[in-house]
Amino acid sequence: MPPPQHRIVYQNVQSDHLREWFAETLAAYPELLPHPIYLRKLPTKYSTMRAQPVINLAFFRRATRHYRVDFSSHLEVTQHVRVRELPKRVVVGWFAHELGHIVDYLNRPWRGMIAFGLGYAFWSRYMREAERRADTIAVDHGFGEQVLATKRYLINHATLPAHYKKRLRKYYLSADELEALINAYEDDGEMPDIVEI
Repeated sequence: MPPPQHRIVYQNVQSDHLREWFAETLAAYPELLPHPIYLRKLPTKYSTMRAQPVINLAFFRRATRHYRVDFSSHLEVTQHVRVRELPKRVVVGWFAHELGHIVDYLNRPWRGMIAFGLGYAFWSRYMREAERRADTIAVDHGFGEQVLATKRYLINHATLPAHYKKRLRKYYLSADELEALINAYEDDGEMPDIVEI
C-alpha cells in the first residue's frame, strides 16, 4: 500500500519547481496529513509569505481545518524578492518556516486561533515568539540548514529595503541563534524549548 499523501491545492502557482519543492517540504510534516494545504500566489503587499487557516466551516473544528501558505505577487514586494527565482534551499527553508506556523496552529481551538491572530497583529512580543517558534518547529523537522540559508539570503540580499531587514532582525531568530539551535538539536536529538506562547 502506498504511503498516504498530503492534500495540496495549488492556486495561481504555475511554477513546476515551486510546486515540487512545496510538496517535498510538506512531506516532512506528517502531522499535517489530515488537513488540506493550499499554496496560493496572490498580491499581498506587506508580506512575502504567510501561513494562515482557511476561514470556512471546517475552521471551527481542529480535526477538519484547512490551511494555506500564501506568497506574494505584489509588484512592490516582488521587485525585491521573486520567490520563483530564489535558490531551492532558500525557498524550502521559507516553506518549512511557514509550515512550522501551521503545526503551531494545529492544537488551537477556533477561539484560540482568533486570539492568536489578534496577539500577532497587535503585540510585537507575541509576533516575535510566534516567528521564533515557527523556526524552532522547522529545525525540529530537519530543515535547520535551509532555514539558516533563508535568513542569510534575506539579510544579505542587497536590494531588500532597510525596514524589511530591520523587521527580520527584530522578530526572527538570528543566524547565530539558529546555528546554536541546530547544534543543540543535533547534539541532543531533541529540540530545546526556547519559546513559549
